Amino acid sequence: MIFDTGLKLNDLELVPFKKITIDKQDIVIGKKNNHVFAFNNTCPHKGASLSKGILDGDNIVCYMHGYEYDIFTGKLKNMKSWKKDTTWIEQNSQWRYSDDLKTYKIYLDNEKILIELN
Repeated sequence: MIFDTGLKLNDLELVPFKKITIDKQDIVIGKKNNHVFAFNNTCPHKGASLSKGILDGDNIVCYMHGYEYDIFTGKLKNMKSWKKDTTWIEQNSQWRYSDDLKTYKIYLDNEKILIELN
């Protein structure tokens, strides 16, 4: 289903992204290199709010654990190393697991930004 985000392209001129809520889903929408992107605000690693993170190139960096996801494809690009020293033994390897980020298709209607939620 396609929804009006309530945003226009010029709303993204001065900020890297905005968080909105549509149909009870928190979504981050932004513009980079004249391409609009949208992804779920929940980090697939441990559920942190990605809108509190920062952009680094084409990646959103989660503020909680430093995991990086491509804002256009949703692919996990980098996991921060948590080894404190060479004797560090990871208790449970599942702790580091992460799915890819959920992305959404964007449509433009003149200056209005529309989003497809599936």
